[in-house]
Amino acid sequence: MKSQFKPQLIKKAGKQLILFLLCFLLSASALAQDLGINSDGSEPHTSAILDVKSTAKGVLIPRMTMQERDAIASPANGLMVFCTDCGTKGALNIFFGAWKSVSLCSVGAPLAGTHIAAANQITWNWNAVTGAAGYKWNTTNDYSTATDMGQNTSMSETSLIEGITYTRYVWAYSPCSVSTVSILNQMLIYIGMSYQGGKVFYIYKPEDIVVYVAGETHGLIAATSNQSTGAQWGCYQTFVNWTSTEIGQGQDNTLHMLICPGSNNAAKICDDLVLNDYSDWFLPSKDELNQLYLQKSIIGDFTVSIYWSSSEYNNNYSYGQRFLAPNPGGVYLESKDYPRAVRAVRAF
Repeated sequence: MKSQFKPQLIKKAGKQLILFLLCFLLSASALAQDLGINSDGSEPHTSAILDVKSTAKGVLIPRMTMQERDAIASPANGLMVFCTDCGTKGALNIFFGAWKSVSLCSVGAPLAGTHIAAANQITWNWNAVTGAAGYKWNTTNDYSTATDMGQNTSMSETSLIEGITYTRYVWAYSPCSVSTVSILNQMLIYIGMSYQGGKVFYIYKPEDIVVYVAGETHGLIAATSNQSTGAQWGCYQTFVNWTSTEIGQGQDNTLHMLICPGSNNAAKICDDLVLNDYSDWFLPSKDELNQLYLQKSIIGDFTVSIYWSSSEYNNNYSYGQRFLAPNPGGVYLESKDYPRAVRAVRAF
């Protein structure tokens, strides 16, 4: 059944007629496949369940503030409202898993940049957005109370607690639109920070795919003194066969090295170590040892020339690195039975 509803009749009808027409409309819409609202009696389009036609007026959908919009319980995908305070002039909003602003001058959400942590502070960074008039930043997910940053794409926050992971929020805005929120995360950890039994000398990067799991692993800590100045690598003339040179593999290397007999070998010394209430120390891999060398002046007390890594080369040789002159930083193949220095590290 097709149904047409003529709004000009309402103007001439009394209250009783209005009630009658409303009841008729409700019953007709329940039976009809399509519903047309127009003044010329035309059939609704076959592709539309509701066809509203006018040459003089439009359709108003619910109008509400952003706070009222966000209070809608379990919005369905495709739900539409007009957000009166989204931007300076409001914007049509459609829900697709999150509220999206639809506007001729809409702007995208700013992507997170590289945040910089230092003692008790974080400098938050985000990327510029084409068409943005400015940005707002907040410690909570609330645009209405956010700090207007103008065209600045960074915000320095001080008096923070070291070792804590912080979450912050940023929006881009234009003269008639506000982007969806971008969520920024950063743990307040930095190179040289005293933390969990030693000093931080490396912070994992996303490209460290062997070890990087967001929210679970963060970096590497070094003991601040040597565990030995003359230990063998162990397993001379034996190939352990399960060691790697990569960042994130030192702990596994150390566990494989425990097959080497004797108590005065590098892996055993690290594995047995209990230091500052931490017992999960290990011998760094070749690449981890190089990161330790790069930060040696910050960590301190490197008094011996060559230090062992947990990465082997073959039956008789493993990798060591020179920390002192001559040729500091040089990587060497050292005989597994040579006495070399040991500096334990741990992951956090």
